[in-house]
Amino acid sequence: MQRDELRRRLSELSESEHRHKKDPDKGLLIFEQMNKTVNITGSPVYILDLDPYSTQAWRDSKFPANSTNSFHINQMTIRQHSRYSKIPMHIHNYVEINYVYSGQCKQIIDGKHVTLREGDLCMLDTNVPHTILETTEEDIIINLIMLKPFFTTGFLSRLATTGIISNFIVNAISQIHNHNRHIIFHTGNEISFKETMESLMCETFDPGFCSKEIIESYMVIVFSKLLQSFQGGHDKDYGNEAGRANLIEILKYLEDHYKDVTLISVAEHFSFHPNYFSAYLKKATGRTFKELVQIQRMTSAGLLLTNTSLTVEEVAGEVGYNNLGFFYKKFVAYYGQTPSDYRKQHR
Repeated sequence: MQRDELRRRLSELSESEHRHKKDPDKGLLIFEQMNKTVNITGSPVYILDLDPYSTQAWRDSKFPANSTNSFHINQMTIRQHSRYSKIPMHIHNYVEINYVYSGQCKQIIDGKHVTLREGDLCMLDTNVPHTILETTEEDIIINLIMLKPFFTTGFLSRLATTGIISNFIVNAISQIHNHNRHIIFHTGNEISFKETMESLMCETFDPGFCSKEIIESYMVIVFSKLLQSFQGGHDKDYGNEAGRANLIEILKYLEDHYKDVTLISVAEHFSFHPNYFSAYLKKATGRTFKELVQIQRMTSAGLLLTNTSLTVEEVAGEVGYNNLGFFYKKFVAYYGQTPSDYRKQHR
């Protein structure tokens, strides 16, 4: 599918959208078949703990999920939100991103009114009560639905780096509990991001040979760009001083020098006061300096155990631990098993 065709189909009203426009309340009958709970105010909340690809909403879509492609069925899929449809307050067992391709998107999330503008994305954790309010023909909203395994299998395996940066990309975006269980990203309607989303949709809506690999690669780009947006928000919290050092540059430096770095040495390298630098890392990543270094040491230790014949003691030395007993303690705390057991399992 070419982008011109994608844009045309996104703009056109589908048969289901025509039905919703004519009778918005009719679609609510679908939800009556679902289980319900109540929120803190006692209002009903519908439970969508179902296969999200088998509901009527998917069958109504002009871009139906490809049932023969396990990537869409088991981990992630994309669809266009049906305009004019009424959706009651609900929760579900998958992570959802709402991307405003054009127009706007008014939502209620955990009782709070949220308005997304063109280029904005809202990522919702599982079991968050929410609903999308009334939409118009100009409001084109794209739903990215990801089952939890997406964050631990296909996506993680395709990240370009192995260590602190890849860990941060996932945690910065998927640990939504620190952000009232949802995060809003402002891409500023950046052309390159919109083009990436269009390419992702073209490949998903019209899959072909190697589409699975191409889709996964686009998702890595999408999440990396979201990381840039997320990072920019943190830098604003610290003013121009923090802006003199790019967060990714700092994390890359830690990846390259994790064996012997200290908080003071890294702070001096990037011209920060150590106390300020420590607070900045904690604020921007949610982790302390020691935790970030340990992530890289443990990640590197796992790679060495899996891909080399080095002894456990030699691996410990390679990743910066002179005390073998201390290395064992940290390794078991991080991986939940001994280095020997880890080697046997992953080889």
